Amino acid sequence: MKNLAEMPVATPCPVCGKKTLFYRAVELEIPNFGKCLETTVYCKSCGFRHSDVLMLETHEPLRYEMPIEDEEDLNARVIRSTSGTITIPEIGAKLEPGPFSEAFITNVEGVLNRFVDILLQLLHTYPDKREEILEVMRKIGYIRHGRMKATIILDDPFGNSAIVSEKATKRTLSEDEVKNLKTGEITIDLRNLRRDSP
Repeated sequence: MKNLAEMPVATPCPVCGKKTLFYRAVELEIPNFGKCLETTVYCKSCGFRHSDVLMLETHEPLRYEMPIEDEEDLNARVIRSTSGTITIPEIGAKLEPGPFSEAFITNVEGVLNRFVDILLQLLHTYPDKREEILEVMRKIGYIRHGRMKATIILDDPFGNSAIVSEKATKRTLSEDEVKNLKTGEITIDLRNLRRDSP
């Protein structure tokens, strides 16, 4: 880890309005990610903080795929860069990169939690889709408890994402697959939801 810069920012803090914002950049070497730059804007007055990770290397485009068959699989490490797309086809859920996407390191259970968070928001936004949303949440519960098998797929056109598990398979993405990777946010397709719950 190497501190590259720390300097005051001229703009006021978006939370407290004081001119006590600072910017810091740190160069990191992260396993499976490679070299990256972690940037942080923080306020010395109120504690506001915003971080981002910028990848400094690119690799061949990769797909990782892993079956989720039991509770032990929930512990598999998931490393997602800002260019990674995570899909769980059995529940129609997809996390795609977009203008505000964040890099993160979590596990399979953490990915499922992210989908639950967005489903809870959708419950308030789309009350007419309540039954479909609850059905997806039930299926996530079944996956968590080993009652429903699923697959987690992680595609990255720059190869900076990974699923770290002996059960995960890795292959190079084709040019057509790379072209079809979209940018956006978390999406959950409720139209093609199957009603076959365990």
